[in-house]
Order: sequence, then structure tokens, then C-alpha cells
Amino acid sequence: MPGHHRVRFADIPSTPSSTYSEATLASSPGPSTPPSLLSTPLPPKHHGTSSPRYYPASPLPGPTVHIHPVLACAPGIGAPLTWDLTQLVDSVLVRTSTALRPVSETLVKEPATTPKVASITIISEHLPWSITVTPKQDAQWSAPYVTVGDVLYTLYRTLRLGVTTAELGTCEYGHQERVRTTYFARCALLPTPEKRQLEREKGIKRVDFLCEARMFRGLSIVPEGNPAKGLAPGTVWRLHIARP
Repeated sequence: MPGHHRVRFADIPSTPSSTYSEATLASSPGPSTPPSLLSTPLPPKHHGTSSPRYYPASPLPGPTVHIHPVLACAPGIGAPLTWDLTQLVDSVLVRTSTALRPVSETLVKEPATTPKVASITIISEHLPWSITVTPKQDAQWSAPYVTVGDVLYTLYRTLRLGVTTAELGTCEYGHQERVRTTYFARCALLPTPEKRQLEREKGIKRVDFLCEARMFRGLSIVPEGNPAKGLAPGTVWRLHIARP
């Protein structure tokens, strides 16, 4: 059946260039929609009729946004996805009641949130960067809203970006040493001396900031969003990770 075919993120290079810019993944959130103005005529006074006056309407609370169950953090239940974030996104497996299955063509096309949104931002206490997810227009899961495929793809691409000396320097010395240790350990896992050397030459990547906690455990909502950056409630999600 078509919906059960394994999806391949074929356009993703195994190690994107360190010059790859996050701006190609992220889009700045658009300007906030100003509150609507309602024409509210005042009751007439005894000496005549007042002209209508305009008052800004109180903003109505937005709908509650939910993440797709396969991406959701479910404490005590176990992660719905099995994914070592140091590995290719093609290695993601979905946990079912009976087995682990590859990500299907149907699943990657499903909306990442309900209701659908055009952008989400992922944050983590382990990363000094945020990750902005927007629809990838030329992907097989392309849609005018963020899909499950967009989240998986963008997480993988962004975590493969190179780290500058200045960025590493923002961490405490002890954490810098843990990042370096993780980097060398990741390179050592490659199967041949040539591949290990090539990967070492590419330097530290953002995924190395996760250190030992590299297993994807889902996303949970940050209820208030990030008002300082113009990110509304329902658009900011926290990345949860764990040790293998």
C-alpha cells in the first residue's frame, strides 16, 4: 500500500557544509495582526446623539495547539519515535504496539500540530540556538503548514551545522570539554579510518552539544511562547532528549 512505503529523506547530505546557514531553514515570524476595531456607538445623551467611537477589541484567546502524537513527549510511557540524533534521519523508527516500523510516506505528510501552523520554534536547554521549522516546499511531504516530515528534516539539518570557536566559547569550560569528547567519540564510531578522519576534519557540530543525551524523546509545548521574540503561544516547543 502506498501509505506504508518507507520514506527516504534522499536530498539530505550526510554531513551538511559548516557554511550552511540556519536562515535557509528559518523564517522570521511575520508581523503580529493588530487587534480589530469595532464600531461601538455610545447611548445617546439627552442633549443629542453622539457620533460612534472606536475601541480596540480585547484579543480572544487562541485555540490550544497540540503536537502530533508521534512527536509528543510522553513521560512514563516511552518515546513514540526511536531516533539517535547523531544518526541519519532515515534511521528513525516509529514505535507501535507490536514492533518498530520505519517512518511512512503517509506519516511525514501529516500536520505536525493541531491546528496546523506555518512555523514552529524548537528550543533546548542543551543548545544555545533555537531551531525554526517551516514548510519545505520541494519535499515529498510538502504542504502549506508544518508537517511531521518538516520537523524531522529540520532537526537533522540544523544539528549538522558546524560550530564556530566563538559559539563554543559561550559555554563553560567543563561543558566545552564534554562537547569535544562527544565529537571525538562520534567520529570514532565511523567504520573506516578514512571516514573517521574526514569527519574529524569537519569539526564540532551542533549535535555534539547534546553530549551523552542524544536520544529523541519528543516535544512539549512552552505555553507562553516567547513574547519577546514575537512568538505566540502554541508555536514554541521544547526538545526532550535522553541517554541511550
